[in-house]
Amino acid sequence: MDKVFQIAVFGLAPNEQNSLGSIFKLATSRNRQYNLLRGEDKALADIALVDIDNPQAIEAWRGFSVHNKKIPVIRVTKMTTPTKGITIRRPLTLKRVLETLDRVTIEVLKYVPELVVGAEENSEQHDEATTLALRNAANTASRSTQSGVKALVVDDSGAVRKSMEIQLGLFGMQIDFAETGEAALDFTAENTYDIIFLDIMLPGIDGYKVCKGIRADKKSKQTPVIMLTGKGSRFDKLKGAMAGASIYLTKPVVQEQLHEVIGKYLPQLAKTA
Repeated sequence: MDKVFQIAVFGLAPNEQNSLGSIFKLATSRNRQYNLLRGEDKALADIALVDIDNPQAIEAWRGFSVHNKKIPVIRVTKMTTPTKGITIRRPLTLKRVLETLDRVTIEVLKYVPELVVGAEENSEQHDEATTLALRNAANTASRSTQSGVKALVVDDSGAVRKSMEIQLGLFGMQIDFAETGEAALDFTAENTYDIIFLDIMLPGIDGYKVCKGIRADKKSKQTPVIMLTGKGSRFDKLKGAMAGASIYLTKPVVQEQLHEVIGKYLPQLAKTA
């Protein structure tokens, strides 16, 4: 599923804004895209680019940010020495711009569309900028401050496990992984989890039986169980509810849905989304 991020610009010269527009047009074949906002539409921005070599641009940004504090900012500069925060150094090349924007969407906005939950491994043809951004996201997730929240992911797909490792890791979760239903029950018998993501179609016993086993254990009886499946019929959803599932999501699950689940069942983490 394609995602278009809206970019507001403060202080860049007309030729640089034209360059950005050209870069964004060249990137329209990607499933992570960017659009340059004009005029009053800046209030709709997901990310702001601020020319820190221009005092007037800095003042304009400060005035704007008073009512838009949550919008992440990327500093544009000709300086070669490191500056505070995330920066793009002039000139604005395609590689520099896309790598930096991709990094912000993943690390700050926590959006990882190339690794949608349920996608087959290597199903997307990533460009260089996206590949680097995803690699950096995995590193960032591994370094994230631990939130104290513990999750179990049960799925036999390597692509799903990698997606969840990055996405949940960005929230500072400690994650255990199981590839079979039997292994999942072993994990829940020995550990206490704050949330469980459970695939339906598993080697050995299926997710429905695993969910019933989780609910039969006093220790995990109240743990949110998010069932993941490629099926989407009413019967399957009813069966999942009867097994004790908290919610039933059809794969591929896009990042917005995953964030909604985290916000609902782990509200203490919602502020980091």
